[in-house]
Amino acid sequence: MYLIRNILIPVGAPRQVLEAAAKRTGIPVDAIDHWQVIRKSIDARKKSRVCFNYSVRISTTSQVKTDHDIQPWRPVEKPPLPANVCSSDHPFIIGCGPAGLFAALALVQQGFQPWLFDRGEPIEVRTKKVQDFWQTGTLDEESNVQFGEGGAGAFSDGKLTARSRDFFAEKVYNHLVEFGADPAILYEALPHLGTDGLQSIVSSLRDYLIQAGCAFHWNAHLRHIRIEAGKITEVQINHDLYHPESVILAIGNSARDTFQMLATEIEMEAKPFAVGVRIEHPQNFIDRSMYGSSTDLAITGPATYRLTSRTSQGSVYSFCMCPGGKVIAGSSEKNTVVTNGMSYLARGGKWANSAIVTAIGPKEFGPGLFSGMQLQQKIERAAFSPDHPYAAPIQKVGDFMKHTAGNMPKGATYRPKVYARDIHEILPTTVNSALEQGLSYFDKRIPGFISQGHIIAPETRTSSPVRILRNRETFHSLTATNLFPIGEGAGYAGGIISSAADGYKIGSSFCKPTQNQLPASMLQNH
Repeated sequence: MYLIRNILIPVGAPRQVLEAAAKRTGIPVDAIDHWQVIRKSIDARKKSRVCFNYSVRISTTSQVKTDHDIQPWRPVEKPPLPANVCSSDHPFIIGCGPAGLFAALALVQQGFQPWLFDRGEPIEVRTKKVQDFWQTGTLDEESNVQFGEGGAGAFSDGKLTARSRDFFAEKVYNHLVEFGADPAILYEALPHLGTDGLQSIVSSLRDYLIQAGCAFHWNAHLRHIRIEAGKITEVQINHDLYHPESVILAIGNSARDTFQMLATEIEMEAKPFAVGVRIEHPQNFIDRSMYGSSTDLAITGPATYRLTSRTSQGSVYSFCMCPGGKVIAGSSEKNTVVTNGMSYLARGGKWANSAIVTAIGPKEFGPGLFSGMQLQQKIERAAFSPDHPYAAPIQKVGDFMKHTAGNMPKGATYRPKVYARDIHEILPTTVNSALEQGLSYFDKRIPGFISQGHIIAPETRTSSPVRILRNRETFHSLTATNLFPIGEGAGYAGGIISSAADGYKIGSSFCKPTQNQLPASMLQNH
């Protein structure tokens, strides 16, 4: 088998991918026994000739000459995993975001029936509360954009990109298709599900897990853990005490009170993260800028962008770009403002938005374990106005560059509302400086990026501000051998796919004991 890359076919032309692959390899079409599209992206370097770029896997007995774009196909192999033995049928999973749900799926495949706990609520109930918050400003601190079934990704663009398409990421993609995703996510370069698509899949996955014997516990807040002799011996969830044999911790990157509780018991460290703003442009401006005026958007879909700039303060980059979407309120604490981006599967909105952020570390936020988290909170509180509860500060990009609040921009998608303010007053000086330099560079890459845009602040929940340290080989906490920190909140992932893959990997490492590994109490009862 061979992998053929960089097969370019103009948008709107007949998609004769097989014929193009055969021509590239110099063999007849009928000499190809089987073929499959592995990747499909858009090449818009020439706006007068926007193309689809395909990578194709073929099976043939013919001899094929290899080169840079034609290579033997090497399937991704499953890496070796440790044997994390658990004699209980019901390991605990704390958190029902992508990491927790896919850890549960892997555990079911290993013969377990995990119990899942989440401080929030099922996606259907949670969605109603989120919609109410966006309309009225009534915030439930336990069930919101950050907390509840599906995690923060349930209110996003549902992007499924991953830095590495390793064995476990491929497993996640395939399982997403099994639970209702379009099979195109298996090969699209920028696959996405949208909020509506992702929420439907979360419901289907939950139903499957329940049928497999899993138990879900909602409004279940982890309050305390007890560690003795290097193992968790007790957890308190709400007012109830449990004594699980193994605990998988998938708490998400916004569980600040849980981080503080855990820090008294287990080893953690501060880690860098990124902060900045959300920027909005008319989607038709982005479409013209990226694809020109003659590309059929009914074929390509709305245009996206990805921008990076090196500045004197560090890198500035676009993150979580949502074409045809909207900026949403993502607060999980009273009297704070948090923004995020979201879109539906159709991406049919009139506005495009993206985070524009810069990385910060101990140099900016200080040496303490929770210094970064405290800076997040400081920014989110500074953005809150008692005169405009849960309204987000907004500013034309041009006015931001001039350090003036200016006039209220029109068309902002953020709800419940926005209010005019100079965003320099909210963000640290180094962040403001980096954003100004980055935006100036982006305006050269996409002329009009400044004049056509407005920014809404702040974007602070890009990743976890802490990492829960775990053994690289066995995946358990350095403090407790039966505690397994996973996903974005634990500091080991950065998005839906990487979080789900991390959970699936750790869940796959669990196994039932052999006869000689059973505890003495079980052997006596056997």
